[in-house]
Amino acid sequence: MNKTRLENFSDGVFAIAVTLLVLNIKIPDAHSLDSDGLNRALLAMVPHVLTFVFTFMVVGVFWVGHHRIFSFVHILDSGLLWLNIIYLLFVAILPFPAAILSENPFLPTAIILYCVSLTIIASMHFLFMTYIYEHKEIKDDILTRSVYRWGMKNALVAPIFYLVAAAVSFISVYISFVLILLVMVFYIFFAGRKLENRLIRESSERGRKNREGSELTA
Repeated sequence: MNKTRLENFSDGVFAIAVTLLVLNIKIPDAHSLDSDGLNRALLAMVPHVLTFVFTFMVVGVFWVGHHRIFSFVHILDSGLLWLNIIYLLFVAILPFPAAILSENPFLPTAIILYCVSLTIIASMHFLFMTYIYEHKEIKDDILTRSVYRWGMKNALVAPIFYLVAAAVSFISVYISFVLILLVMVFYIFFAGRKLENRLIRESSERGRKNREGSELTA
């Protein structure tokens, strides 16, 4: 099965999702407003703009994670295709809880809905890794046991933090936002770089063993 078609389709769904996010930002009708009215209208837009930026970056983290996970895939099977369809379903629906949150940023219900959506998407990364690793016929050799175990540990970070963020929304919505932000920072600045370094080491080690094997057989 063509891996490029899956990646192109997935990228299209991600692109549509982030495009829908910006539709939550309504441009005020400045023709019917004076300066003070425009200032109030712009101030009222702040939650919508912040939610857009926040969610755009979250979707960006998911997209990078999806890209990295499928770099471990050598060939597709129907099971992985349908897992990806379910994953994209929740990515596509993310603008809905984001819109609810932008309208009600300080209500626990809005934060819980948002965090549950993020938890489902993040948990799918965990399922992807498990499925790919357990089906040897589809995984690339670069997905070694050590890379898999390290990836699984990192895949658990997001769901745990998102669920905690949902729970603490009844105490403080600000703590919830900070926890979601910490997840973003972790994957952008720490987990991603460590994974790249680990893959480089694994590739170098595999290359060294292949050279040694070639020398022994020569």
